[in-house]
Amino acid sequence: MTPPRKSDTTAEAVEALTILIESQGVDITANYSDWLRIAFALIDEFGMDGESYFHRISAFYTNYSQDEASKQFNQCYQSAPPSGKSRVTIATLFYIAAQHGVSLPAPCPPQRGTGRRSGVSRLSSSTQPVEEFEELEETASQPMTFSQVIHDNLPYIMKRVIADTHSDEDSDILILGSLAVISACIPNVYGVYDRRPVHANLFLFVTAPASAGKGRLSLCRHLAEPMHKYLRDKYKQDLKKYNEEMVVYNANKKASLAVPPKEPPFLTLIIPANSTATVVYQTLSENDGVGLLFETEGDTLANAFNSDLGNYSDGFRKAFHHETISYLRKKDHEYVEIRRPKFSAVLSGTRQQIFNLIPNAENGLFSRFIFYSMGTEIVWRDMFPAMEGTITADERFSQIGKDFYAFLKDFPKDDVQFTLSHSQKQRFNEFFTETQSEYALTFGDDIVASVRRLGLILFRIAMILSVLRLMDSRGTASPLSLVKKSKEIVCTDIDFQSALAIVKVLLLHTVDVFQSLPRHPYERLQTNAAKGS
Repeated sequence: MTPPRKSDTTAEAVEALTILIESQGVDITANYSDWLRIAFALIDEFGMDGESYFHRISAFYTNYSQDEASKQFNQCYQSAPPSGKSRVTIATLFYIAAQHGVSLPAPCPPQRGTGRRSGVSRLSSSTQPVEEFEELEETASQPMTFSQVIHDNLPYIMKRVIADTHSDEDSDILILGSLAVISACIPNVYGVYDRRPVHANLFLFVTAPASAGKGRLSLCRHLAEPMHKYLRDKYKQDLKKYNEEMVVYNANKKASLAVPPKEPPFLTLIIPANSTATVVYQTLSENDGVGLLFETEGDTLANAFNSDLGNYSDGFRKAFHHETISYLRKKDHEYVEIRRPKFSAVLSGTRQQIFNLIPNAENGLFSRFIFYSMGTEIVWRDMFPAMEGTITADERFSQIGKDFYAFLKDFPKDDVQFTLSHSQKQRFNEFFTETQSEYALTFGDDIVASVRRLGLILFRIAMILSVLRLMDSRGTASPLSLVKKSKEIVCTDIDFQSALAIVKVLLLHTVDVFQSLPRHPYERLQTNAAKGS
């Protein structure tokens, strides 16, 4: 930003910016959350007297309504925190304007304690000099990656996962993909969250333009392959035995009252996304509710939802909270219930593929997914880097998967309870109390569901990291041997802090996707859709 003149006041700077917006005819309010933030920024600086600026700035929106704008401004005023208590300041207005090509120096925020009070106008009384203010720019440039922060504190197996990555983004998606895959492999681990038992299962969607590198996510599937192969091999053996018994039964059924052999359950871990709803539910039912949907093309699932295959998005929403899924088998009119499904999903695709799957922010699927949005760097990456020996990335991940499966075979088969320490619970509640208020204020009520479910996601990530931490030491006196006796895992502070660091970044990615989705038409007269964006 260009340093402002010291003689400018905040009111003069806002007036100058508004005149510039009017002269250029630029709409900076197309995004609903930006519209709200502009209101809160003006309220923080001018109180109710900021409404006139709000109307002048909003007037270039295609479906601008004076009554609607006044109603929204008043609602924001009623819910706004005292001046100085919000991260949304008048500088937010200047930052949003700059994002739309309307750039003026941003004023400094008011000195804390001298800001807006109920019924008191600061419009004409603000005499502070406008100084260079970069807080909003710093917030905007906050890293959208987390791997560089947690790398040294990860369990060893996760360090192996990111041992040969080419960027922080690459490390991030491999960490998230691995956590989501592993979440489907530990169904007997649970914790109590909001007074209800929850398991580790995660839903992940990595979004990026074509060729941006999201295809690397497919490496994470190797981590589940050994368990998947074991189940498929066992099913083949059981099916062979069943077929042999059926031959004997059919040969003797006329001369015997023998009961026919029972067909074995279809054992599998990985479920294809292009399956019918009934097949998905039946497969989950035959695997005690456990399953992993791994699909690198998000449209495959969206097409399944929108075709005669049957929409099982309702099952997705229920599975996230382990709610009972019920369906009717056409073959024998059997009513089936899947109690406590433990289902995980890993998807990737373009931003448009998210829209095809989740048409708007109010769709219940949105808040249940971890979103990670990758950018595109116009840099050619070496396709022939030096490798350790002749091992490929797929071979390396296959070996990690085998080692993980060996650990699982040694892991307790009974239920194991995961818990946070008292101090971790306190930090957890403090963080989400503050974050929920801040995000609701900044982005509106629709974001609250995502913030709340990211609380559960943090709990689940900490659960997975704590399980993987047990791989770091083996032996008669190891933590794993103690878990076998106690059937309890207590989260370490290191793993809790890593989970928290991950979720802090995931909040930013959630907002990034959230802001691009259409809002409820009641709130903003079809916002982006009405603008053709």
